Amino acid sequence: MKTLLADGPSPLHPSEIEQFGRLAGHWATEITYHPADGTPPRRVSGEWEFGYALEGRAVIDVWRWPAPADLPAGGRTQDQECGLCVRIWDPRLQLWRFTFHGTARGDVVQMYARQIDDEIVMERAAGATLVRWTFGAVTADTFHWRNERSTDGGHTWHLDQEVHARRLP
Repeated sequence: MKTLLADGPSPLHPSEIEQFGRLAGHWATEITYHPADGTPPRRVSGEWEFGYALEGRAVIDVWRWPAPADLPAGGRTQDQECGLCVRIWDPRLQLWRFTFHGTARGDVVQMYARQIDDEIVMERAAGATLVRWTFGAVTADTFHWRNERSTDGGHTWHLDQEVHARRLP
């Protein structure tokens, strides 16, 4: 896997790569699901690992929940996820091409991402629904991520999921 992983950002586009590269490392997460039907939110622990890849031209991450410490004695549960994200900076379009592969349910999500003010926003249209995933409030040791959707062309948004993350040593 030496070819896959990289030690840092490519010198070709270092400031762009650092938009996601500053997340490189291991994070503990608290994930909250907000059902659209108004039932109470559900919380689960997780972990998120980010790293540079492909000669520093990409940032990949692995997202999983529940956290290993919260798995049952057998080590598996039907309600779990382990997914891989690949983010590649496209200098021609001046944005990120993003793909998420969710192994538990076979999800594949493709989005485009860009920095807007102090947030990184990933967007896509899924039929008549708009979806955006946003990294915000990023510090050296914490960040907040949210998953929102709109069914009215972006006039109103529903928060489906959010993650509060803290960096692990």
